[in-house]
Amino acid sequence: MHRHIGKRTVLSVATLLALAAGAAQAQQNDPLYRYQWHLMNYGQSVLGDTKPVSSVDLGIDDLHDYNIRGKGVVIGVLDDGLEIDHPDLAANVVPNGSKNFFVTATRGEHDTGPNSFGQDGHGTAVSGIIGAVGWNGIGVRGVAPAAKLRGFNFLVTTFFLDLGPFGSFSRNDQATDANIRYAWWDGAESKDVQVSNNSWGGMGPWPDAFSENQIAAFERPMSATRNGLGMIYVKAAGNDFNSVNKDQGAVKCNADTKLRNVGCMQAFLDPRNNLFNVMTIAAVNAAGRRASYSTPGAALWVSGLGGESGVQRQVLLDQGIAPERIDQVLGPEAFDPAIVTTDLAGCAIGLNTNGLGLNRLDSSRSAIDASCNYTGAMNGTSAATPTVSGVVALMLQANPKLTYRDVKYILATTARRVHPDQPAATAADGTVLVPGWTRNAAGYFFSNWYGYGLVDATAAVTRANNFKSLAALVDSGWQRSAAQPAAIGNAAAPARLSIPVAGIRRVESVQIGLTTDYAVAAPPVNQTSSPLPLSVTLVSPQGTRSVVVPASMAVASGGAAFTLDLAASNAFLDEDATGNWTLEVADIPLAAGAASAGNLTSFKLRVLGR
Repeated sequence: MHRHIGKRTVLSVATLLALAAGAAQAQQNDPLYRYQWHLMNYGQSVLGDTKPVSSVDLGIDDLHDYNIRGKGVVIGVLDDGLEIDHPDLAANVVPNGSKNFFVTATRGEHDTGPNSFGQDGHGTAVSGIIGAVGWNGIGVRGVAPAAKLRGFNFLVTTFFLDLGPFGSFSRNDQATDANIRYAWWDGAESKDVQVSNNSWGGMGPWPDAFSENQIAAFERPMSATRNGLGMIYVKAAGNDFNSVNKDQGAVKCNADTKLRNVGCMQAFLDPRNNLFNVMTIAAVNAAGRRASYSTPGAALWVSGLGGESGVQRQVLLDQGIAPERIDQVLGPEAFDPAIVTTDLAGCAIGLNTNGLGLNRLDSSRSAIDASCNYTGAMNGTSAATPTVSGVVALMLQANPKLTYRDVKYILATTARRVHPDQPAATAADGTVLVPGWTRNAAGYFFSNWYGYGLVDATAAVTRANNFKSLAALVDSGWQRSAAQPAAIGNAAAPARLSIPVAGIRRVESVQIGLTTDYAVAAPPVNQTSSPLPLSVTLVSPQGTRSVVVPASMAVASGGAAFTLDLAASNAFLDEDATGNWTLEVADIPLAAGAASAGNLTSFKLRVLGR
């Protein structure tokens, strides 16, 4: 079921005829389409100094030609706004259908153009990846070029500003639970939204408190949307593989964490990434590998295409930037292709202005497109997420009756296993901290870098067309271990607590929580984070092991005992849940035979499936 890059799912004539009444011949072209390697990649030259690896794309293939373009699907974009009158978006924006959380004397309720500072083009770039108008003679094409867009500009500045290898910057003045609820299910403008794109996130270098009541307060109304079918919530994992989220001020990722290659932060640290209704999305670059910034973790579901930075060295040199300065500031991945999409119109604001140009598309001096209405430098899981949202729109056009669980299942079971030789992350003594790809007991491959792999649009639409919906959801509820606390030893002697589960024959997702009295040491003087010494692994009754919390991830704890209210693992798809689920907590730095520094005091588990 999982294919390597280069292998295709080809639609049969019968399937094509079933999906569309007939092919629409393109009357006009989109001039920048050739640079959109994420849509169609044959190894062509694009923006950036390296070429994409052929076939590293979404597998759209002939879908658009056969009118599978997201028609009839409404997508909500939660971001810093979308430019509703952008020339390449306006025809797909629902008239008077967006929510402006920053109504002013000059900006109306439905004007979701850029936020009050007028500088951020993030939401407009995201919207173009999803639903830029196709075949209109200008610009770019969306993954779902016939889908309708509603904007929800609940961010005062970019909550997740993607800086690729430089990390991310966050600010969430208006990213309140009330505004999220409004856009996710409660607001008038959200009632007909079928897909919710969330290219934002919030996490710090220590697990947040998130109660069972909070989980239920989100998941119950989310499941009730679309008349009980459930809206499809697609959310960015984060951009903190090499950095700590910048909203944490002076906190920086420590050198040991970077050396171990486990990722400075983990996707579970944003509690909403662990909700059952949410698909958390990682980013793949144009070489078919984890994008340099993409936040890893067991909470991932699948990957989209986020690219790197799209910088062209000669363009910088032509602007008088010294070569040594370029090499000092930029890593090699900066010159790999980014995503080409819409930008705020004009050259005064947005990602593409008449300032410093990163590639041949930038500025009014561009011979490719002088309008500055587009950018070739969009990246991050913020870019990968809308590629998945667009694919979901294609699936819902093919089969509008799909539930949110159906969509998740189809995407996971049709994803392409990129980077099949992904290496394990190891400690100095060779102890495996996080494995590469792991095959679960049901035969599916899962990776903490990629989830179930890169989405494949043609395979997903083919399966969606005649998909028989999954059986009714079975929820084990929160179950708790009745055993006494267990001493935390080294990797050979971890603390273990188990919980029996019955009545679920096919797992879809697992959520856990735990407490310890293990006090994680505060970072050393002159350091703002330290490598976590604890490893948390969940073992299924069938023997599949999933690293939920890897040792060596960056933490800034101040000496607190390690406690985790909520983390998800999606590594057990379709396994039989019957039997004992075991949590293992190990102190990786402890030498063999060393005394425990603490205890695993409680363990809770919730299994969802059918």
